[in-house]
Amino acid sequence: MHWSTGIESWQDVVMSLGLGALWLWLSWTLLRDRWVIKASALRFMTYLLLALYWSVEFEISTLLFYTLVVELNWYLAERYKRKDSVLSVLHSGTLTALSSLWLSQEALYYVGTVLMIWLVTGGVKVKTILQWLLAWFMVIVPLTYFLTREEFNSQSYSNVPLGWWSLLMVLSIVAIGQWVQSYLKSNQKNKSRSIVAGLFVAGGGSLGWWLGSYFGTAICIMGLSYHLANSLRYFKRDRLAEVLFYLVLTFVLVSHYDVIPW
Repeated sequence: MHWSTGIESWQDVVMSLGLGALWLWLSWTLLRDRWVIKASALRFMTYLLLALYWSVEFEISTLLFYTLVVELNWYLAERYKRKDSVLSVLHSGTLTALSSLWLSQEALYYVGTVLMIWLVTGGVKVKTILQWLLAWFMVIVPLTYFLTREEFNSQSYSNVPLGWWSLLMVLSIVAIGQWVQSYLKSNQKNKSRSIVAGLFVAGGGSLGWWLGSYFGTAICIMGLSYHLANSLRYFKRDRLAEVLFYLVLTFVLVSHYDVIPW
């Protein structure tokens, strides 16, 4: 297995268990509006399947960390739209800045993605963006000084075989079809969610494919888990849906155990 960011395997196991437990707790508390839904089992199942596929080339802790950061920012953006809470804006900016400690070279990807979430979710004014940037700036400046002074450095670009992307590319085509369906049939809140998840697939996939970004690949998988769960839920031929799912599962297991060398 390829440990791409240099974390020792036992450390990654401990970190993954901790982040996984935190993610499960949050998904059933703060984030239950997007995870504990009618298609709840399908989304968890799809996410875990793609997480297993991710672990072929990357540390699972990296995927879990990015999932937490992005999902919490998404929650804060939706909370702000409902309650117009300035604290949600400040917490989002602070969280995004602190997440730069994981892989500092990908900080701009975090910023762009989080601002996209806020803009698509709606209810955002110029003042809101300025407040967010202020919170981010007040944290990122001392962090940048610390990272520079400590000569902090970590690899932030993946180097995986081209064939690894084959599954994600096929699933992305299915997800884009579901994205269109969701946008046409959903209410306003679910329309914004389908757009955000669709941009995760398109934008994240592009970052991962062209720039080798861990963050881009992670949000691509998050977007796929959202749209593919909906695809399975509304698929009219249940038996065919099960067959397709098991085919993907077989492919993931074969890849995970390196039965077919890339």
